[in-house]
Amino acid sequence: MGCLAYKMCCKLGKRSTTLNFDHLISSSMAIPLLLALLLLAVALAAVQAAPGLHPVVLVPGYGTNELDARLTELYQPSSPVCGARKGEGWFRLYLNYSALQDPANVPCFAEQMSSVYDPAADDYSNVAGVETRVPFFGSTQAFRYPDPDRKNFSYMSTFVERLEKTGYRDGETMFGAPYDFRYAVGPVGRPSRVGDAFFRALKSLVERASGLNGGRPVVIATHSFGGLLAHQFLIRQPLAWRRRFVGRFVPIAAPWGGLVRGMQTLVSGNNLGLPFVDPRALLRQGRSQQSSLWRLPSPAAFGAATPLVTTKSKNYSAGDVADYLVSIGLGEAVGPYESRVLPLFGGELPHPGVPVTTVVGVGVGTPERIVFPGDDFDATPSVVAGDGDGVVNLVSAVAVETSWSHRGGDFRMVKVSNMSHNALLVDDRALEIIIQEIQRAD
Repeated sequence: MGCLAYKMCCKLGKRSTTLNFDHLISSSMAIPLLLALLLLAVALAAVQAAPGLHPVVLVPGYGTNELDARLTELYQPSSPVCGARKGEGWFRLYLNYSALQDPANVPCFAEQMSSVYDPAADDYSNVAGVETRVPFFGSTQAFRYPDPDRKNFSYMSTFVERLEKTGYRDGETMFGAPYDFRYAVGPVGRPSRVGDAFFRALKSLVERASGLNGGRPVVIATHSFGGLLAHQFLIRQPLAWRRRFVGRFVPIAAPWGGLVRGMQTLVSGNNLGLPFVDPRALLRQGRSQQSSLWRLPSPAAFGAATPLVTTKSKNYSAGDVADYLVSIGLGEAVGPYESRVLPLFGGELPHPGVPVTTVVGVGVGTPERIVFPGDDFDATPSVVAGDGDGVVNLVSAVAVETSWSHRGGDFRMVKVSNMSHNALLVDDRALEIIIQEIQRAD
């Protein structure tokens, strides 16, 4: 509705009331009402100032957002130190940088971050007595700084700040979809309590973001592992829903075909980027997570014969992952890998049914082959590097390029030269490309 110079028409129910400023000026309520109307006009002008701004929902990468925990009476700590917070209520489990600097706290962190696969239930859950939650769902606050006490420990903050400079506002036009990154989902029909709950919340968030912005379709922008989750989310929604609510899918550095590094961390551990933590101290915790199996290389991307891990007498390709899991002492993971992971990633990935721009980094040395000097996995291996972004192998990053581009429709793949995995969300050159693709949704 347009603004008249001296009149505002307000429709209340079935009645229309005209407020005449000439009359208002003569009343004692003139100044407050004038101020309110001026503020309303400014707000309307601000909304109308960016007519092309589509709401954006951000899905971060693995280990990027906060996780809270609560220890109940069912928790049986391995040491008194680990049980010190039992019964005290919610606390920040991930990420507490200061607590993990104390070596005595690292085993407790690993224990409480672990998950358990129940073959009978065919699903994953927390260790008994450890309850977890993902705070700040719907807001980017959850992952701007996974440790709020150390605001320099984040790469998502730069991305969010750049979006804010473009005009996006948290909770209005920009929304965050954090998740429990230890979990994932299984094929349709298989239990995935935590993953399915995230998908339900994400669907509601997309609908709410669209509704708050005049029904405009949403841009779903993701980083790394978040791209795999968002892709699975999209292909499980009715096509009519996708076309109505999603204007563009922008996965950044998505490991469509897994990682050679995914095989390596199941042997060496993953210290989550914390230089003072021994990766092997978190090995058992990493092996227990459902999401760790999602990062294993897919034969569809890497081929079933190319050696990715070698020992003195044996080679392991992406087609030999089950044998590899047995060889490294993780045979219990073969069942869920074959029943919950291969059906999702063992073949060609379905097109998400919406316009797509996938942004990848190239030209950075990336582990392509892990070579152990003996027949065991105890010694430090040598690493043969190939192309990629330092984390995601090029063959994985481009695994969808041929099939999705041949399908027709709006598909773009942008390769950013000499750009590492996290630099894609920090470097000005990469951010300019990403923001442009986000704004491409029309």
